[in-house]
Amino acid sequence: MAAPILSTFTLFTELLITSIVLYIFYSGYKYNKFPFKLALFALVYEVSFNISYMVYRAVTHQEETLHSAFRIGLAIFHGTFSLIMFILLIIFLIWAWINYKKGINFFKKFKILSIFFIILWLIAVFSGILFYFVAYF
Repeated sequence: MAAPILSTFTLFTELLITSIVLYIFYSGYKYNKFPFKLALFALVYEVSFNISYMVYRAVTHQEETLHSAFRIGLAIFHGTFSLIMFILLIIFLIWAWINYKKGINFFKKFKILSIFFIILWLIAVFSGILFYFVAYF
């Protein structure tokens, strides 16, 4: 089955959003600056396109072929874990923004938590990449 163009587009934009998220963490940690507008853009884009597209694909999926247990499990894991990570991203960025407004370098203060979050975020992204290739190649 050929990959739908919107799935391919969403895959590439998710990589762009991940780059933005990593830059937000880097900028905050290294330069003690929280790029609020960039963070807001990433969150709005995630809701407007990536998450809404994921929900649309889940609701409109009508493929008649049987799927492997691995593919079904991966779809469930990626969909659920990605939504959880997005909710945590919202909480994390609001928490960071509040701290940076007070002059506190949030990502340095919570370095271990920040690294842990980045690792979990990357797991969610890589599970999406894996799902894309399992589903379409």
